[in-house]
Amino acid sequence: MPTTPQDRNISASFAKGLAVLACFDGGAPSLTLADLARLTGQDRATTRRGALTLVAQGYLRQDGRAFSLAPRVLALAGGFLQANQFGRLVQPVLNHHARHLGAEITLATLDQDRVLLLAQSTVSDGPVSYGFTVGSHLPVLHTSLGRMLLASAPDWLVDATLIAGAQVTHTPQSLRDPNAIRAQIHTAAQTAQCITCGEFEPGITGFAVPVASRGPTPLVVGSSSPDSTMNRASHQAICDLLHTCAADLKHAGVPHRP
Repeated sequence: MPTTPQDRNISASFAKGLAVLACFDGGAPSLTLADLARLTGQDRATTRRGALTLVAQGYLRQDGRAFSLAPRVLALAGGFLQANQFGRLVQPVLNHHARHLGAEITLATLDQDRVLLLAQSTVSDGPVSYGFTVGSHLPVLHTSLGRMLLASAPDWLVDATLIAGAQVTHTPQSLRDPNAIRAQIHTAAQTAQCITCGEFEPGITGFAVPVASRGPTPLVVGSSSPDSTMNRASHQAICDLLHTCAADLKHAGVPHRP
């Protein structure tokens, strides 16, 4: 196949190395070369060169046949957070509203076919904690954050995501019918809020509202609470507080930064 001018501007070797780095998504603390080759679809020799280059640059550690992330990878995320002033603009807003809500509030965006957590409030004694941190991924189809993000996505992306993942479930309550999920996404777009009940974690209700729905980086804020404490009025009260949080983030200029 002929190489286009755009293709000549891309380093294939660098892209393959990044694909190796992307394999470390929290699913396992370490991976072998065989694991990395399988996950990237690269041959073993290419995978080995990519992994050893990352070791030499300090982004991976090697212990025998196993490779794992090195602390240096945090510098990449830290640069993004610091450059976009998350500590000054985002964290205080999330913390303020989390104290009023009594539960964690998360800022998230869409990373291909997954939800990427960009920031989280720090609140003591919150009722729900999945153990996820900044940089963690969540499924997009069965979380309120994901559906709210898809509500601003183009139809082709929604269709592709439904084809790829609608049959993957997390609890007995996870919707499997693509049309039912699409209807939930449409409702989220119309109402500017999304609620899911027990679809990702049993007994947990998730809430999300948009912060920025246009542009290359959609943003949403969300929270979670046990179903046992929920009724329709409390559902809307949580969404209303999240809308206020989103408005404060906009006032701080957050949608224009990430």
